[in-house]
Amino acid sequence: MSDHRARSLAAAVGLRTSLLISTLALTAHALFLYGQLVGREDDCPGFNNTGCDASVADKSDSMMEIDLSASLGYHAHGLLAAAAGALEASACGTDCPFGDETLPPGAPPACATLECDACTIVAGVAAEQRCAGKLEVPVAHMSYLYAVTQLWGQDLSPACQTGTEPECTHIYPGRPAAATLVVFSFIWPHLKLLLLQLFFYLPLRPAARRNGNYWLAFFGKWTLADVLVMTCLLGLLNINAHSSIGDVWSSVRAQQPQLCNALCDALAPPPASPGFDNAAAVLDAAGNGANCTRLCAGVAELLSATLLSPEELPDSSLVVALRLRGLTCMYAFCLAVVLSLSTSVLADSIDDHERHVSAGQQSPPARSEE
Repeated sequence: MSDHRARSLAAAVGLRTSLLISTLALTAHALFLYGQLVGREDDCPGFNNTGCDASVADKSDSMMEIDLSASLGYHAHGLLAAAAGALEASACGTDCPFGDETLPPGAPPACATLECDACTIVAGVAAEQRCAGKLEVPVAHMSYLYAVTQLWGQDLSPACQTGTEPECTHIYPGRPAAATLVVFSFIWPHLKLLLLQLFFYLPLRPAARRNGNYWLAFFGKWTLADVLVMTCLLGLLNINAHSSIGDVWSSVRAQQPQLCNALCDALAPPPASPGFDNAAAVLDAAGNGANCTRLCAGVAELLSATLLSPEELPDSSLVVALRLRGLTCMYAFCLAVVLSLSTSVLADSIDDHERHVSAGQQSPPARSEE
């Protein structure tokens, strides 16, 4: 015989267990809030923002960061080594840079990323160089609220950044996703923990509490989907591309006619208005365009025969990587999800145990045979 009277589960289990449930729930609340609200001031790039400042790479109080890194190592000799040395001397103030150690004051920051461990200088001209450089640039630094505001406010046209450009369509395809994210990843985790505590402390009938805990466990697994999505993103957005200077130049050389045409079109003056008086100007522009294309092709041929010939191209390696890095807010959110699910399982187990104890106390004692 089971007891159907309304009772408080907290009163049945005592103060120590009640404090444990409350502590776990409040800790999960705090971790969820930390993951959802912290890091907003370091978000980039935002609307009408050209990029991220390099200083955000040292800040970990956010949800995630996307980094772009490139490393180049080469061993050049002959004419290419001389050209590289002259370029380094002009830009960095030394023809054999080695990080910050050899740079004069005021040198560009890019020079600090280049380190040459072997340089052969003959009559003031570099005859051989073995150098390596690495550059890391943060592409995006995102908090939870950044993702929501970007989804909600981004226009269908990528050219619309402030909402006043002529290209703006005032159509926002990301708003349903932003609303879903707010309801199920911001509001629901806190609401679920609040309902869990109410079911634990309020005097309820055992059947009502059991049904409530069942549906909380059923829908509470939604927050676990956030963890799975974050884990998949961390694993998938880790892209590496390996190549060499020779391979890059071969690809550029194969596209040389199209690249020259595009370059000359970009450098051409704006077209003149129609009319007989402008016919000569149109013909001159066409002639200049043809000359530009021939000049571009000639420069490409010269480079292929000299600096970038197979004999001059150095042994090199080029690595470009795009990586998504989880920050403290992401791990706090994941920990909050695990803690929330564990608290729900613990409360449900306590309720099951108390129901069985109550059922055992209500059953009549067995008769003894005489």
